[in-house]
Amino acid sequence: MPLARTEAGHTAGRRLALAIVLGLGVSTPHAQTATWAASPAQGGSVIAQKTYSLPELIQLALAISPKNAEVQQQVTQADLAGDLVKSKYAPQVSLKALGGIEHTPLAIPQTVLPRGYFISSSREIFPTLELKWLLFDFGRRKSQVEEAAQNARAADFGLTAEQDRLIFDVSKAYFDATSSQGKVRAAEKALHAARLTEEAVTDQRSHGRATVVQVAQAHRQAAAAQLALTKTSGDAETAFATLVATVGLPPGSRFELLSPKDSGLDGEQSLQTLNALIDEAMQSRPDIQSAMSKIAAAQAKLDTAHAAYHPTISIQAQVLQNIGETSSDGSPYSSINRTGDSIFVAFELPLFDGGNRSTNVALAVSQKTQAEDALAATRNTVAQQVVESYNNLKTSLDNRREAVAYTKAAELAYQASLDSYRHGLSSVTDLTNDEAALAQAEANQEDADANVLVARAALALALGRRTAE
Repeated sequence: MPLARTEAGHTAGRRLALAIVLGLGVSTPHAQTATWAASPAQGGSVIAQKTYSLPELIQLALAISPKNAEVQQQVTQADLAGDLVKSKYAPQVSLKALGGIEHTPLAIPQTVLPRGYFISSSREIFPTLELKWLLFDFGRRKSQVEEAAQNARAADFGLTAEQDRLIFDVSKAYFDATSSQGKVRAAEKALHAARLTEEAVTDQRSHGRATVVQVAQAHRQAAAAQLALTKTSGDAETAFATLVATVGLPPGSRFELLSPKDSGLDGEQSLQTLNALIDEAMQSRPDIQSAMSKIAAAQAKLDTAHAAYHPTISIQAQVLQNIGETSSDGSPYSSINRTGDSIFVAFELPLFDGGNRSTNVALAVSQKTQAEDALAATRNTVAQQVVESYNNLKTSLDNRREAVAYTKAAELAYQASLDSYRHGLSSVTDLTNDEAALAQAEANQEDADANVLVARAALALALGRRTAE
C-alpha cells in the first residue's frame, strides 16, 4: 500500500508540475483554467504572457520526464532491496495450525491382542507459534547488506547521470532555439538593410544616377533577403519544436524564451588546465562513482560467497497447544488440551553441495573483474569526453571572438558603403556585397554564441557539474 501511494504521488506530482508551469487548470476546488490563444500561423496553443528561462525548462523536464521517473523507481527499488536484506537480522515469528482426523493401524504383541494390531483414531488441532532466529552466520548478512547499500549508491549516481544528460539535452535544445531566434532577428535586420538599399537605388534612379539594371539588382537582393528570412523562420520553428519535444511538453506548445545570459561567452581565462579538469571529472562524474560502487557491491557479493563455507548457528523454538481426542479400536474417546514447547540450538555446516559454493565464488570473482574493467573503460571514456569538450570550447571561444570582430567590421563597411552610395561615390554592387556580408556575419555570430554556450554545457556534463539549475 505505501508503494502504491508513492507511485501515485510521483505521477500526480509530475502532472501538477506540468500544469503549474504550463498554466493549465488544476483539479482543485479553487483552480481556474488558464487563458489560451490560438496561433493562426503555427496552429498550436500559445501560453499567454509567459516567458521561460533555461532553469525553468530544466526543472520542468526533470519533473515530467518518463525516463527520469523510471530511474527514480530504480533508486527506490534499490533502497527497498537494502531494507529487505536488513530484515534478515530480525527473528522470524510465524503462527501455524494443523488440524484433522487420523486412523492409524498400530502393531501390538499377540499376547495382548491375538490379531497383532489395533486401530488408533484421533481428532486433533495443533496451533503452533514458531520462532526462528539466525544468530551467527560469519558475515553473510553483513556482506549482503553492504552489497545492497553499494547497489543503492550506484542507482543514486545513475539517477544523477540521467538527470545530467537530460539537463544537457534541454540546454542544447534551448541554445539552438534561442540561436535560431537570433538568426531570425539577424535576417530581419538583413531584410531591413536590403530595403534601405532598394530605396537608395530607387532614389538614385529617380535622379538619373542609377540604371534599370541596378534597380533590378536591388529588388533581387531584397527578395533574396525575404526568402532568407522565411527559411530562417522555418528553421527557428523546427528548433523550437525540438526544444518542446526534449522538455517533454505536448506538441504544439507555444511560449516565449528568455534569452540566455551573455556571461561566459567571453573570458577564456576562466578555463582550468586540461589535466585539472580531467582530475575533477575523475572525482565528480556520477558514472565513475556508480562504477566504483558496483565494484564495492561485487566485492561484498564475493565476501558473501566466501562466508557460505562457514557454519550457521540459529535458535528454533515453538509453543504448541494439543487440542483433541483419541480412541483405540472403537473405545470411548479420551480428550486432551495441553500446552507443549520446545527450544533448539541449530548448527548447520554444508559438507557437500555439488559445487554450488565454489561456483558462486567463481561467479562473484568474475563479476568483480567485470566491474573493474567497466570502471577502467568509463574512466577512459570520461577522459576522452573532457579532452574533446575542452578543445571544442576553446575553439568555440576563438571562433566567437573572430565572429564578433567580423560583425563589427561588416557593420562599419555596410554603413560606409551605404553612405558612399547615397553620395554617388560607390557602386550598387559594392553596396549589395557589403549588405550580404553583414547579414552573413550576424548569422555567423549567432551560431558562434550558441556554440560557446553548448560547448560550455558539454564541458559541464563531461565534468559532472550541474548547470542552469
